[in-house]
Amino acid sequence: MIPHSRPTLENVNLHTWGEMLESGHLARGVFCERLETLFIEKILGTTPDSFRARSVQSGTQALQLGLWALKLLREKDGDTSETLEVIAPTLACGALVQAIRAVGAKPVLCDTTMDGNLDVDQAVSAITPKTLAVLVPHLYGKPIDLGPLLETGVPIFEDCAQTLGVETDQGRVGTMGRLMMSSFYATKPICTGQGGIVATADVDLMNEIELLCRYDGRDDSGPGWNANLPDWSAALAIPQIEHFDQSLARRKAIAEFYSESMGDLSDRIVLPEATALGAHAWYRYVVLVPNDSSQWSERLHSLGVEAKRPVFLPQ
Repeated sequence: MIPHSRPTLENVNLHTWGEMLESGHLARGVFCERLETLFIEKILGTTPDSFRARSVQSGTQALQLGLWALKLLREKDGDTSETLEVIAPTLACGALVQAIRAVGAKPVLCDTTMDGNLDVDQAVSAITPKTLAVLVPHLYGKPIDLGPLLETGVPIFEDCAQTLGVETDQGRVGTMGRLMMSSFYATKPICTGQGGIVATADVDLMNEIELLCRYDGRDDSGPGWNANLPDWSAALAIPQIEHFDQSLARRKAIAEFYSESMGDLSDRIVLPEATALGAHAWYRYVVLVPNDSSQWSERLHSLGVEAKRPVFLPQ
């Protein structure tokens, strides 16, 4: 059976892992710092002089830390609104809504377009003075045109867990908004089992994030959590980042093979295609079918290909 998700660990070697074990240091340390520098350079395509990153224990935690930092900066600017709002799409990982609620904000859900990504026009219309941020997942590997949202001046928080390393006509995914995050969960393009990262070019914002990660040894009673990714997880991620270009190229080749092989079905199903921005990470190869998807998934299962239900509605 070809599984729906499988960690891409071909590029993981034991050298970095051995270095970490020989160091005798398992908690956050030099390997996390190496991971963060590599992520900025290889994935975001920029430099540590212009961007800063913090590796944490999960993607959900990265979302929470970013939103908390935005909220704290807003309070320092004199805005103490009781209930802030965060805009997010209706089709997304449940972690987005959980992170919004964790910082005491109200989720404002906007619809998606046929490709699954946030309807940008609807999101722009939903912005109010209470809007803390707009959470924008680039779903399935397909980047969103952020132009209309960026023009509003509202902080854009890019969820790049499925679209890492993609260069678009607007710039590298993850560098266009106020801040970005990614997950290192087992099914993600860079996987450590559990883990995540948050990054920004905003020095004040990252200072708040760093302070939030200091749950001990502080002179104040502000919020803080033990959010640190351990070095043993970072050692697993480092070689994956070093060879990430090859992983992206492999995904693209597989997607092109699928599209070529299923071209004669284009009158029955809608195949995915690269966005108008000229890029796609091909995290998932998602097709739209005209009727009950269970029939298609059952057929795939009979052929040894696992297909999962992608959407769950709250009851």
